[in-house]
Parts: sequence; C-alpha cells; structure tokens
Amino acid sequence: MKIGVIVFSKTNNTFSVADRLRAALAEKGLDVEIERIVPENDDPGAKPPIVFTNNPDVSPYDVVIFASPVWAFSLAVVMKEYLEQVPSLQGKKVFSFVTKQLASKFTGGIKANRQIKSAVVEKGGTVEKSFIVSWKNKKREEEIDSLIAEILKAV
Repeated sequence: MKIGVIVFSKTNNTFSVADRLRAALAEKGLDVEIERIVPENDDPGAKPPIVFTNNPDVSPYDVVIFASPVWAFSLAVVMKEYLEQVPSLQGKKVFSFVTKQLASKFTGGIKANRQIKSAVVEKGGTVEKSFIVSWKNKKREEEIDSLIAEILKAV
C-alpha cells in the first residue's frame, strides 16, 4: 500500500503536522511520501485560476491524506483549486486534516473539512475521517497525536 500526504502550507504549521504523520506512518513500515502543493502565488487573497509550480499527482497512491490550513473561516483557496484539478480519487482511501489558529471548531475547521469532503466525493472518492488541529488550543498536541493514532489504525 502506497500512501501520499498531500499538503499545502504557507507558514509550515500544517506541514509540521503532515511531517509528523509521515514519520509515524514510515515508522510503522508503510510506504509513505509527503508532497507539497506549491502555487505561483500563495497569497490568501489570490483568485482562481491558480497556477501550480508543484501539483502532486495522486494516481500512484492507494491512500491519500489532504492537509491544508483554514483561511478566513474556509478552506485555503490554494487547496480548493488543487482539489478541483485532481482528475480522480476513485478507489482511494482518503483522509483530511486542517489546521487553524482559533481554538473553536466553529471558526472554519468544520467548514473546511466539509469542503474537502465535497471535492473528494465529486472526484469519486470518500473521506474516511477528517481532523482539525487548532494551533491556539491548549490541547493541540493531543489533537495531533489523536489524528496520527486514528490514521495509523485505519490504514
């Protein structure tokens, strides 16, 4: 089984969580790669269409984990645009997580994961489970450990 962690991260907060997940999956002996989505313009106010200098191909992976920050109480526009350009997720096991600054789940985390789920369904896939990491939550480390443990159990 080949696992791809596809991450967009402007500040490296999201990437740091994705890299911890990658390390845990690799430690379990799984074949895992982390790939960054890199747009020409990563400005939060950028409007589609977005041109990517690195646009990861999900086709080699059996399991795909999408990771993105929340911007303005919604999924980052870069991840939205990337997901629109993914050709198919048919037959793939998909997970997602988002990172955000505010501790409350009602400040964009739930909405952002719903947006990922909707895009995945549109491409023929199903999101097995979604997670939220709130950067200012006092229990942030527990949130990260929990998402890693849950994904490890599910793959």
